[in-house]
Amino acid sequence: MKPHEQAVFIALETTAYSGATLLTALLGSHPGIATVAEMSGLIEGEDPDEYLCSCGQKIKTCDFWQKVKDGMNNRGFEFDVADFNTQFIPENPSLLQRLRAGSSRNGLLDSIRDKILFSLPSPARQLQAMSDRNTAFIETVLEITGKRVFIDSSKDRLRPKALRRFSPLDVRIIQLVRDVRGVVASSLRMDKKLTAAQAARSWCRLHQRVERTAASWDKESNIIIRYEDLCHKTEDTLKRLYTFCGVSPDFTIKNIQTVSHHLIGNDMRLTPISKIQIDTRWQEELSNDQLKEIEEVAGDLGRTYGYY
Repeated sequence: MKPHEQAVFIALETTAYSGATLLTALLGSHPGIATVAEMSGLIEGEDPDEYLCSCGQKIKTCDFWQKVKDGMNNRGFEFDVADFNTQFIPENPSLLQRLRAGSSRNGLLDSIRDKILFSLPSPARQLQAMSDRNTAFIETVLEITGKRVFIDSSKDRLRPKALRRFSPLDVRIIQLVRDVRGVVASSLRMDKKLTAAQAARSWCRLHQRVERTAASWDKESNIIIRYEDLCHKTEDTLKRLYTFCGVSPDFTIKNIQTVSHHLIGNDMRLTPISKIQIDTRWQEELSNDQLKEIEEVAGDLGRTYGYY
């Protein structure tokens, strides 16, 4: 990144099982885009002594993460790969969690809630301090990689709003949508106790929340991409995203397997991408009754994204 050039932070907002790992890896292959995938760090229960960076090295001995640690220290922040300490978790959960939890399902009320959250002295100090740490992390990665655009797929719902308010970063949102039926089938595969209606409602809540956030921002700061288009029209979809990110759209990935990444997240990041292939297992897995449940809950919203 050139001196005095504004860094761009892009939050990838989507549900689980929607292709976030794939899209993050593809975007991170561009010479102008940096990412570590989930910048919130290791999930609870992971063993930091054994955890592998997607480059193949153990994270504690990975050269890249050692540089991140040094860069954070130089910016005045202690850093440990076992605990990134970048999540927007308030010190006063009883107050802040009530303010930030979920959504009122009303854009105006959500906006009022956010203004209260961002203006109360104690919460504002906490959010400023965490935004400063997040900004230091992002700028460190950009400095190491020599890039200007940073992509985050960790789905911390408060991060883009807080960074937009409390940081100097140019904050944008990519909303990645997958057919609700595919998401539901994947969810049911992983959680046998879940019902199709419950999984569909979760899909709706996420995308409605993202839409409300995007509606209050200028149009140039958000974009909607469909997982199916990413798989079927990969090059055209990536060119749209490159333009949105502010990097050259003329770049073409010749062999993604030769690109070195340092991604945090699910185990898919450790699997080399040899072929982009759409997952359509839902067509065989979902029963007629389950399809009817999904239609009743999410059919209308699904149609707005071009499904059904």
